[in-house]
Amino acid sequence: MSLSTLPLQHQKEQKLKKINSMNATVILSAVMAMATSVASVSNFAYNSEINNGKVESQTVYEVQNQKYLQPHLKYNYTYDEQNRLIQKEVLKWNKQAQKYDKDRCLTITYGTDETAVEYASWNAKTNAYSNIKEKAVYRENAMGMAENYQSYAWNERQNEWNLVVEHATLNWEEALLTMK
Repeated sequence: MSLSTLPLQHQKEQKLKKINSMNATVILSAVMAMATSVASVSNFAYNSEINNGKVESQTVYEVQNQKYLQPHLKYNYTYDEQNRLIQKEVLKWNKQAQKYDKDRCLTITYGTDETAVEYASWNAKTNAYSNIKEKAVYRENAMGMAENYQSYAWNERQNEWNLVVEHATLNWEEALLTMK
């Protein structure tokens, strides 16, 4: 059955499902892009460890002379009971010590109408990811579609979050009318 032969309400529901799916993909892509600090895919090789269909860790190697792999980064992923990503830890290769050292971490918190991503650097003195410098907040409407993105930076002097940038997403009702 083609989309044009379906009742108008069903067509709108189908379009909303497609938009909702695309929206989730865009948000996840943005989170992953923000978390990835690899400059060029062609100069790196990747090895992922997958358990029960979830990526638990990913090791990034720098390709040298087109044949040698030098350890570069390692990502460790943590999921909640709903299989949502809640933490991405980044470890950097220490050539002198020949081991991975903790570097930074993204912590993702899911609320009823928003998702927050906090960026924290490793603090060797406290032995924890206690140096939270940035965060992003994705707000959703009642239909679960992103409506707003806000980026914040921590102001140590004033001991508060400062809004750096805010983006409103497309008005979805208007978008649906243009799809007719």
